[in-house]
Amino acid sequence: MAAQNLLADRTIIVTGAATGIGQAFAVGCAAQGANVVIADLNSADETVALVEQVGGRALAVKVDVSDDASTQAMAQAALDRFGRIDGLVNNAAYFREVKLTPFEEIDPAIWDRIFQVNVKGVWQCSKAVLPAMRKQGGGAIVNIASVVAVAGQPGYLHYVATKGAVLSMTKGLAKECGAHGVRVNVIAPGFVITGATQNRPIEWQQSFLKARAISREQRPDDLVGTALYLLSDLSGFVSGQTIIVDGGHIMY
Repeated sequence: MAAQNLLADRTIIVTGAATGIGQAFAVGCAAQGANVVIADLNSADETVALVEQVGGRALAVKVDVSDDASTQAMAQAALDRFGRIDGLVNNAAYFREVKLTPFEEIDPAIWDRIFQVNVKGVWQCSKAVLPAMRKQGGGAIVNIASVVAVAGQPGYLHYVATKGAVLSMTKGLAKECGAHGVRVNVIAPGFVITGATQNRPIEWQQSFLKARAISREQRPDDLVGTALYLLSDLSGFVSGQTIIVDGGHIMY
């Protein structure tokens, strides 16, 4: 990655950053000069080490994005350590445990849990960081949705519905936050190979691969450049937008 320092001296919070896509975002931000707050329910020791390897400063914070007090504590920890919050990547999601299920057979408890994390969590984390961003006069929020919110996907109605909600929430947040200099955008990944997705049916994985203009597996690093763009001044007049990063599967 080019040492352009797009995020020099800025503080970026990445939720769900202990592994996978979130980890790639955290390391990518650090490589561009950012202080990174690694927010996750699980141990983030590995991500902290990777951030430090690229010369970044990291703070690991245990957070449950579905709990308001936990997200408020996350924001305060970032301020206590680094003095400011310039960016938030709402990456944490309930997905690893989600099983392919016909919509009429989905357990209502699972439906509620996935909305608590994937939708309520985005709202609460955004709410937690806004006061600091407003005080500074600006900031950037990047919400991670999914291409299935645009294309649909059988067997995952609960997950699809949450990611569709993220697309709509982003537009509303962008309208509300723009007056404070805060931009809010969405990245919608395609099927990304991570520890959370490797257990999906091989036929399902191959269907995404075959439909792409760039016919190869998608990895977490494929999303980092778009996140850096949306978190940096390069996208200073971009808000309320959805960028699909899926190798050219969905085009519009």
